[in-house]
Amino acid sequence: MANKFEVMKAEKDGLDVWPDLLRYAAEDTPVDQIPDEDLQRMKWYGVFHRPQTPGTFMMRLRLPGGRATSEQLRVISRLAEAGTHPYLDVTSRQNIQLRGFRLPDVPGMVEALRNVGVLAQQTGLDNVRNIMGCPLAGLDGNEVLDATDLVETLVDPYLGDKAYSNLPRKFNVSITGCRQDCGHAQTQDLGLVPATLDGVAGFNVLVGGALGGTSPRLASPLDVFVEPAEVQPLFLALLRVYRDHGPREKRTQARLKWLVEEWGESRLREAIASEMGYALRHAGADERSAISGDHLGIHPQRQPGLSYVGLHIPVGHISASSMRELARIADLYGRGEVRLTVDQNALIPHVPDHMVAALKDEPLLQELRPEVPAIWRNLVACTGNDYCHYSLIDTKGTALRLATELERRGVEVTPGTRIHVSGCVHACGKHHVADIGIQGANVRVNGAVEEAGDIFIGGRLGSEARLAQRSQEKVLLTDLADTVECLLRPAPTPSHIATAPAIVG
Repeated sequence: MANKFEVMKAEKDGLDVWPDLLRYAAEDTPVDQIPDEDLQRMKWYGVFHRPQTPGTFMMRLRLPGGRATSEQLRVISRLAEAGTHPYLDVTSRQNIQLRGFRLPDVPGMVEALRNVGVLAQQTGLDNVRNIMGCPLAGLDGNEVLDATDLVETLVDPYLGDKAYSNLPRKFNVSITGCRQDCGHAQTQDLGLVPATLDGVAGFNVLVGGALGGTSPRLASPLDVFVEPAEVQPLFLALLRVYRDHGPREKRTQARLKWLVEEWGESRLREAIASEMGYALRHAGADERSAISGDHLGIHPQRQPGLSYVGLHIPVGHISASSMRELARIADLYGRGEVRLTVDQNALIPHVPDHMVAALKDEPLLQELRPEVPAIWRNLVACTGNDYCHYSLIDTKGTALRLATELERRGVEVTPGTRIHVSGCVHACGKHHVADIGIQGANVRVNGAVEEAGDIFIGGRLGSEARLAQRSQEKVLLTDLADTVECLLRPAPTPSHIATAPAIVG
């Protein structure tokens, strides 16, 4: 029996809602008079009604590889200030979310964004989401290959094509040519990681990663090596296999991981090869060497005389005015480019070495610091219950208060220790791969519902990858700092980060 989303998509493709969206916007149709099916279809254009703030919407943008120009950031900042929420959220998929606008605002917003090369199309529901890449692509002197152009080749063929607009569920992709696993490939439906075979640089393929729900799974090797020219054909072949054979009966069991579990990697490999029309080569030598760093601080680029400057955006939440100021200094000190990271931070590339000192004196760098204590460096939080109706807690506020209190207490952690906060089982904060992960929960105390969190420990990516295990349930947020301090003192020694072992498989 088909679930309601499959019925909805069969009745009308999500891409076909645009004329209806324009009509609703022109007529300023009250949200409660718009069919729920069309509200859901609007997500094909990145427009999300937020029940937490009735009548207002969120727009999720598409920034392939996390790259944005200063001009784009100024437009995005202006749109945020025109709404009721003059803030922006940098997500763990290297993109940006706008909030607090009304439906009549959408056509103008879409046009303004399109004029500077930014799309929101197909950033929600059953589509390929923002494609992630290494923020140091082309800058890192140790990378195996620069995958910048490949990110774009993956975006171009499926966007707006109904052949790929009705997948069983969402589909996450990362592709990196660096050795640091900057795209967290093991958390993706499709992860392409640097490898070599017979002296040729290319990618090994990982499939079936997904952290949300009650059955999180890390991506597993498909035993496939592809050269850069084969990346797009493999990507599209996998989408077709998933589209045609992925389970659709239950939304909770429709991600690619469930097809991998049912078929196994070998059968999936054969199906992809059949779609591509030729035999696939077995995996090459994995060229990854460590877990992705946080990219904070000042570091030399491969280009002599230039540096990139990584700036910390606390839990990815930034005011529109600060984002506009970030665009200004990217123009003044760099080449008008900003790159976003999986840890919800930003970096400015191409800063001449002789200008670094002046950049460090900019007032904005007191807010977006290049260097922060280790307790802050890998702190990640999802949207939280202010704007997400799934979230059970205020994730960003919780993360900020926790880090502030631990810093006040003088708690020190091993560099690279990850603390991730998710508001619910959907795990948008990726708490399953953190050293300490917190999943929102509610608990009744003296008849009142209080915010709490389940504590997970020991998650990691890399050669010894494993999902974090639940260690405590329903810890009141008022007790969270005490609980986490006990886990950090003595500080855990995440050897996967401290010793940077080789990543295999």
